[in-house]
Amino acid sequence: MQTVRNYRAHLQSAVAASAAPYGYTLTIWTSGAVTTHEQGLPTAWQALLFLFGAVIGFGLTAAVAYGRPTEIFASRTHGFVRLWGAFHLLSVGLAIGFVAVVVELVDNSVVWLLVGRIATTVYLMAIAAQFTLADTKGR
Repeated sequence: MQTVRNYRAHLQSAVAASAAPYGYTLTIWTSGAVTTHEQGLPTAWQALLFLFGAVIGFGLTAAVAYGRPTEIFASRTHGFVRLWGAFHLLSVGLAIGFVAVVVELVDNSVVWLLVGRIATTVYLMAIAAQFTLADTKGR
């Protein structure tokens, strides 16, 4: 029985540690797929634009979250998030929805920059709201 409890504890740790990266992976992959469907395969330059957009989106969201650049990488310990807060239908769905609108409206290489930024920003802000609601409901 102790082995089963240890396994479950490790499984819980793996699920908790993977929740946000899993959702972000879904967001980036599906956003790229939506854009590729509309725009075709990206050139190397367009792929770099997507990367730059994602980095800009992450940086801007981190600045909003922490208030100033020196605080962005400061480690903080927060409580756990209830499991339902890790289901990414809303956060990924919102990001894909925004991306779908952008790829319909923008028909040039700038779309790759916009998609990386929008997908990243919308996902991070939505998952933070989702985690907040999960944490609040759990109390």
